[in-house]
Amino acid sequence: MSAVTSEPGVTTGRLGRRGALGFLLGGLAGCGGPLGPGREAEAARPTIRLAVGAILDGDEPAPLPAANFIDERRSAELARSVRERLRARLVPSGGGPMARLDLEQAALIERLAPDRQGGMTGLVTREPTFAQEGTVAVRIRIQDPDGRELARARVAVQRSRVLPAGSSVTRREEAARALAADLLAQLEDALEVAVRDNFGPWLVE
Repeated sequence: MSAVTSEPGVTTGRLGRRGALGFLLGGLAGCGGPLGPGREAEAARPTIRLAVGAILDGDEPAPLPAANFIDERRSAELARSVRERLRARLVPSGGGPMARLDLEQAALIERLAPDRQGGMTGLVTREPTFAQEGTVAVRIRIQDPDGRELARARVAVQRSRVLPAGSSVTRREEAARALAADLLAQLEDALEVAVRDNFGPWLVE
């Protein structure tokens, strides 16, 4: 299952004639069947050039509530991968304004699936027992040298996948890496749309 939603924003400066900004693009993929293969590694996509002097790292995601150390490690790795992917795709081509990348959320957690039992009961039934859930939300802002916001775009993607009962530690790590790869690919798709919809005056073809 997938869905795309939009959230109206406030325009300022040069974008007054282009209507509302603050576009919210959510690629929401529902939970599928038991663990399946993730996406194959993709070739590098073309860069997106913006007419800004620099692209700076902004806010970091808030700490995960009630997370264990495995969730924290996987989420930190996901956050680093998102930053690296954004730096590779978005390139400054020169200009007065600056772009700032805020990483609102980067979470990859593993939880007992609803209405499922762990331990020996889950092992005997062989039903999907645990679920891995990943969420990434990024906000991109273009600001003038005085810090005044000129435009913004927000991209959010989410995916989840269930794991069979009795999955080994190695199998769970492989599943987490596959889920992260899917999230990054989905983020790239949403990023291209959000940038073209919201940053037209600063987009260098």
